Amino acid sequence: MKNNIIIGSLAVIIAALLWSLDGTFLRPQLYALPSVLVVFLEHVLGFVALLPFLIFFRKQLKTINKKQWLTIFWVALFGGALGTTFITKALFLTGFKDVSVVILLQKFQPLFAIVLSSIFLHERFPKKFYVYAAIAVVAGYFVSFRDPFTITNLPTTSFLTILFALLAAFSWGSSTTFGKYSIKNINYGLLAALRFGLTVVIMIVPAVYYYHGTFVDVSARQWWTLLIIVFTSGAAAMWLYYYGLKKIPASLTTLCELAWPVSAIIFDYFINHSVLSISQLLGGFILIASVYKATTMNRSLTITGEVLPGQQQGGKSGVKTANLDTSLAKKLEKGLYTCTIHIDGQQYFGLLYYGYNSFSGQDCLETHIFDFKNDIYGKKITVTTDRFIRLPKKFKNTSTMIDQIREDIKMAP
Repeated sequence: MKNNIIIGSLAVIIAALLWSLDGTFLRPQLYALPSVLVVFLEHVLGFVALLPFLIFFRKQLKTINKKQWLTIFWVALFGGALGTTFITKALFLTGFKDVSVVILLQKFQPLFAIVLSSIFLHERFPKKFYVYAAIAVVAGYFVSFRDPFTITNLPTTSFLTILFALLAAFSWGSSTTFGKYSIKNINYGLLAALRFGLTVVIMIVPAVYYYHGTFVDVSARQWWTLLIIVFTSGAAAMWLYYYGLKKIPASLTTLCELAWPVSAIIFDYFINHSVLSISQLLGGFILIASVYKATTMNRSLTITGEVLPGQQQGGKSGVKTANLDTSLAKKLEKGLYTCTIHIDGQQYFGLLYYGYNSFSGQDCLETHIFDFKNDIYGKKITVTTDRFIRLPKKFKNTSTMIDQIREDIKMAP
């Protein structure tokens, strides 16, 4: 569990590297085709490649509730159909001669995802996290432009290019947020298969409406390019992406995706022999450093210790807690987290709080276990943090504390 955040972040970064290859080398070879047809065909082939996951994990379909189906449909509509169409259209409009403005506008994607994650997933982070997020976005700007202080092509870029790039950023940012909710109790390969399958259904009508030719008109080279996309930047990258998304917070996921502008410019150097400017190199270094800092700040931590007697404040509030020695939390940022708890080989879910205790006047480390009433004093338990919810608070009386506890429980998944 300790390495889940690192492994998940690495998977998302690799997916982003594959997307860079798509934008600089693969997708330009499909420029002669309508963008909606390109999106439709790549998702048809991708769905076929991911079909084994749908067959193997079909029993999990019964565990998906109505709310999850809505979020999966959102992921397919915005992340698959609209997001891919918007970015393809934006790149096609530039003629792949200068995609810097499109890359710049993609830096708004983390902002969309962080805002939506805070609203819908109740993800909260220490203040430093948002500082690193802002630094990453600003660094992405410097990565995107050779001369960041003189952007001559921005006024000449068509309004539609800017609009499509922003819509793609919002679509993928929202897809990250709702994808995190969708994947909570199903296999990541199954979610990828459902996304591609639903996207095919959504794109049938636009593809037929805007494309007046036949599949025979698609050249052999274009079919090969589509197949390469499926097994690199398409289905394969999406499988990796959801594998990582299942292990890390949605807000952190979209920050790791910022590896895309750095790798895109590197690929541009080797493929098109474009030389990076000093500001681009510096921006790339700062971007990677800020994402790394954000990643390590929010890594999952595991604490194992013996449950200690407390002051019985939990009993008075109606929410019992298991107290642990505060010395176990040396590497933990103070605040409230969602967590998993292992007791006698059984797994439970709950909340972990590390911070100021308003009644004792000292720091405390305690966990509330959902749907658990057994006596575990003296037992060893293992607690693994998941999401940071809020910073510590001081309470003037028990009543305000109870109100806050109830609100915290509502914010937990």
